[in-house]
Amino acid sequence: MRKLIYLFWLSLLFALPVNGRSEQISERDMKTALIYNFAVFTTWPLIAGETFNICVFEEDRENINEQLLKTKKISGKQTSLVVIRNINAINNCQVLYLEAKKIRNKRLADTLQNNSILTIVNSTENTTNTGIINILLINNRFNFTINNETARDSNLTLSSRLLRLAAEVY
Repeated sequence: MRKLIYLFWLSLLFALPVNGRSEQISERDMKTALIYNFAVFTTWPLIAGETFNICVFEEDRENINEQLLKTKKISGKQTSLVVIRNINAINNCQVLYLEAKKIRNKRLADTLQNNSILTIVNSTENTTNTGIINILLINNRFNFTINNETARDSNLTLSSRLLRLAAEVY
């Protein structure tokens, strides 16, 4: 039942315009809500530690609203926004948010292949060679695509509800 409520709110978020009147949600808050909901609808093989770590590279930090995440729990664990400064630090991440240009880094791609990390990429184009989930802003609306094969290769299971909401699944 709880996940059904999350699905309802997630679907409402996709209907909101990104800019316009002042009472509408900011792009930063929208990305944060999307990241949270993507994580809620993902199953990991095992989550070690006391916190659920959503990681972001230092230069991408301003794209996430840490205050929105502080009050949330995922898989029964308190969420924590972890700012990482180098690729070696991603080993303790459950989610990694990054800009599209970074995913093309061979060392990062190799490291991600050996871990169960949900990669969420903010992309300007719909391409299959980026993260597991690609966030796209098209005509002031957020869309997302899912590379479910990469998710399975990372030992992650994405909810069928999330897969149905995606603009494209490959």
